[in-house]
Amino acid sequence: MTITAQDLYNYTKCAHRVYLDTHGDPAERSQVGEFVRLLWEMGLQTEREHLAGLAGIRYEDLSALPIEKAVKKTAELMARGAALIYQGAIRAGDWLGRPDLLHRRDDASSRFGSYYYESIDIKAGRGWELRDGERTRFKEHYAFQIMFYREILRKIQDYAPPMGRIINVENEIEEFDPEDFAMAFRAALAAVERLVQGAESSEPVLSSACALCQWYRKCRRWVEATRDPSGLFFVSSQKFALKQRGLATIEAIAQMDVGNYLDGPNKIPRMGKTSLERMKKRAQVMVAGQPEIRPGYSFPEANEEIYFDIEDDPTQGLTYFFGLVLKDRSGRDEFLYFMADGREEEENTVRLFWQFLKDHPDAIYYVYSAKERSTLRMLMGRYGLDEAVFERYAQQECDLYKFVVDYSDWPTYSYGIKQIARQVGFRWRDTDPSGANSIAWYNEYRKDLSRKEWLERILQYNEDDCRAMIAIKDYFEKRKMWKESPLAPG
Repeated sequence: MTITAQDLYNYTKCAHRVYLDTHGDPAERSQVGEFVRLLWEMGLQTEREHLAGLAGIRYEDLSALPIEKAVKKTAELMARGAALIYQGAIRAGDWLGRPDLLHRRDDASSRFGSYYYESIDIKAGRGWELRDGERTRFKEHYAFQIMFYREILRKIQDYAPPMGRIINVENEIEEFDPEDFAMAFRAALAAVERLVQGAESSEPVLSSACALCQWYRKCRRWVEATRDPSGLFFVSSQKFALKQRGLATIEAIAQMDVGNYLDGPNKIPRMGKTSLERMKKRAQVMVAGQPEIRPGYSFPEANEEIYFDIEDDPTQGLTYFFGLVLKDRSGRDEFLYFMADGREEEENTVRLFWQFLKDHPDAIYYVYSAKERSTLRMLMGRYGLDEAVFERYAQQECDLYKFVVDYSDWPTYSYGIKQIARQVGFRWRDTDPSGANSIAWYNEYRKDLSRKEWLERILQYNEDDCRAMIAIKDYFEKRKMWKESPLAPG
């Protein structure tokens, strides 16, 4: 069975996907989504842009060759000492890699003579994660791919490049020390080999991150059919520890004696009494099939309510859309938006939105995540915007997601807006609504601004996200009114 760098990348996201990619039934695999196709296209575009910038540097382009012919041709070029190979292919036993670039280096010797090759991938993102301008850690999924190529090269040329390198989205070279990942990489590679060979299959771990995977529907069916613990909100990979202690189904969790799992051999790591009691309650709600709303909440009084949702493209570091539904006591109910047609318009669009915030200082802003606040803070720093406007907004913001988590439980694996709004009867107009797809639609619109159907799809989707928040808030308000009514039971 062949092992590839993509297997290592996928392993960092989901071990079971590695197994399914080799052993799963292709008929159960969904079509690639619009956003994933966009990522592929952006990756190719980034590679093309880098190659176009290699003025005067000759490179061998093997991208059109099928894999086996590329392996043979790459070996010939490496033996000949070609300076740069694009989309070559390297093989060592069952390990097969196709790095973006194979770059000849002359600062050490190898089996080839007084030179050796290093692999460099061209990424549509950054390798080092930053916090307050300081590098924190290099992305593991990037590192594992480069280290995989490095190990193949070690076998081919009897020499491993001392550093790992990528070319990032800004066309900058980023380096990392392979030793920082050595132990984790060896463990990951061994696990990938077991999965690809079929010696291990792992299991699905359902989470909100699964939605872009081609195996999502298959895994979700399995989780629901087996009553797997990851079908509960906030369980995810913790399910393996639960199963080791006999809590193999949602029903078992619903009936568990929490005290039995707080210490001794049955102690569940990183879970205390409060966490287990909450998990048990969520399992009971799932078994009953009805949400449970807890008392003690209230919404702020305001003459003006604004339901607010941002759309951004993390692949480009671009915030391109601010959508709002404005409601007031006079009966106004209006969808408004601010949109940037590309990076060059982001600053102007953000400044227009900042003015909107300034003009509506007493409104309550309803959102459904911490994303809006963190994005606005980032944009404020990027463009030197008035901090007082942001602070006023932050005081007036009400995060409905936190509200849902604090005051309710629902019979669904995710408490994201798509899941909760559907639970209360709301439906999106688009057949495949998602923030990821919105990014793909935006990029299609940017290619041809006359294609208004893409713009309309973005507008409709964002407005529906805002109105989904209204539906969730209305549901909670009605439940509160009913519970406080003299006609309510109890």
